[in-house]
This record gives sequence, structure tokens and C-alpha cells, in this order.
Amino acid sequence: MLLVVLMSGSSAFSQIVKETHRFAIKGKDTLCLDRIYDPAVAAPKNRPTMIYMFGGGWAFGDRGGDFRYLTDIGVQVISIDYRKALTRYGYSNVIGNMPDTMSYAIDVALQDLTDAIAFVLDHANEWAVDTKKVMLSGSSAGGVTTLHAIYDICNQGKYSKKLPAAFMPAGYIAYAGAIISEETDLKWNTKPCPMMFFHGSGDMTVPLSKRNVNKLSIFGPEYILNQLHQMEVPNWLYIEEGADHVISYKPFTGYNTAEIQTFVTKFVIQGLKLEMYTREKNMVAPSKLPGF
Repeated sequence: MLLVVLMSGSSAFSQIVKETHRFAIKGKDTLCLDRIYDPAVAAPKNRPTMIYMFGGGWAFGDRGGDFRYLTDIGVQVISIDYRKALTRYGYSNVIGNMPDTMSYAIDVALQDLTDAIAFVLDHANEWAVDTKKVMLSGSSAGGVTTLHAIYDICNQGKYSKKLPAAFMPAGYIAYAGAIISEETDLKWNTKPCPMMFFHGSGDMTVPLSKRNVNKLSIFGPEYILNQLHQMEVPNWLYIEEGADHVISYKPFTGYNTAEIQTFVTKFVIQGLKLEMYTREKNMVAPSKLPGF
């Protein structure tokens, strides 16, 4: 299945292309992905490619969105579907109440994510994908799932077996992401890729640091960034003081476009070895900020 849509870009000369492809059929679920790029933006023969996974507590959401903050710098975006295993439960009942069900939801989403990654890599030549610059990104549940995929790749887990043995993403951006596991500590057998975390210090849904909930541990960005520092893995933690789970979508709706582009350009395209830390505190109420 292929559906091509042309959309107006951010300049008078750009015309963003969106192609929709089916990458899997699982039971009654047909899973699709959107390939989005701007042919008017100069890029090498093969383009850096961001695979994006939406959020919504494994219960809501869809793969739509405006990705011009990436296509404007020559990055093509692959925005993917996945099965939302918690739809019948609702988001508010998940963390702390149904750890087994949450683990199941992450497992299902990981199956679909790794299928999508494999599909993209299989079409790398056709789609002009730079396989050395494939990035992962996700919001909330999507941020958790994509981070789990990287952790699984680093530890040669069961999901990574669908992917080429040498595959490692070139970078990762999380919007309120974490790892949720029955492990008491995280152990990386190999170094992960450069990572950027956007997070609110007041996020009670996905904590900034480590939190134990029933038999699960939620490893937030502060915990993971400490490990990345010890492993000398390039990283950038961007904290908004007092912000809650709004950071699961606020950065890519226009507020942090410059920072996202900087990470992709410096950490991934240029391959610079950097550690960066940003802590922002807004002096006005969030409701009074432009656009929010």
C-alpha cells in the first residue's frame, strides 16, 4: 500500500512529500508508517532519518504530526503506527496499578517498533536512508518504547534479533521518556547512541529520577544520564523547572525547535562528542506562554 500526499512546506519553494506504507498486519490491526521529507531541502544522496513513535499511554494517539522542524534541515521522518494494548483500560489506570499489563503493553509496542525499523532498513536504498544516521524518537509512551528498543539492542535482547547485528541508532530524542522494568538497576552491555531528554521536573506521570512502583522500577532521565556520563556517551538533558507531562509534546510543537535541530546537527550529523545540560525556568505561568 502506497499513498502519496504533497503538503506545503515552510518556504515558498518547498513541497513536503508524505508517503504512507503498510509495514505489518497483525490480527485485525493494519500497521502503517508515514515517510515524510522535503525534496527541496538540500541533503546528501542518503538522508538522515528519524523514526518517530507517538505517545498516549499505549491507549491513545496516532502517527500524525507536523515534522517540519526536522524536514527543514534535510532529515526525513518515519512516523509509525503501533498496537495500543491499553486502549480498553485507559491511561490513568496504568502506572502503579497494573504493572503486568504495562509490561505487556510495552512488549507489544516493542514488537511493532522493531518491525517498523526492520521495514525501514529493508527499504533503505529505495528511500535514500542513510543507515548510519537512523535516529529514534518518541513522546511519553513512544519515548519509553523507543528507549526500551535501544536498551534491548545494547543487550542483544529478543527484539533486536529482527534487526541487523551491527545496527545501532545514531541518536535518540525523548519527550518525557524513561525505562520501565522489573530490573533494580540498568546494565548496558554495549554503549548506546547519543541521547537527548526533554523532561519536566514536576512530571508525576514519568518521573525525572528513579521511582519504584510495586514491582516495577521507572528509570527517569537523571538516572540514565548518570550512566551515560560514566560510559562517556554524548548526552543532553533539557529540564523545564516545574513543568509536568506537558513536556511530552511541548518541545516539538515549536517551543524547542532550535534545540532539537542542534542535537541532530551536532550530535548525529557532525558526530560531536558533547555533554550538555539545560535547566529552564519560566518566569510566567505556562498558560501565558505564547502558543500554550
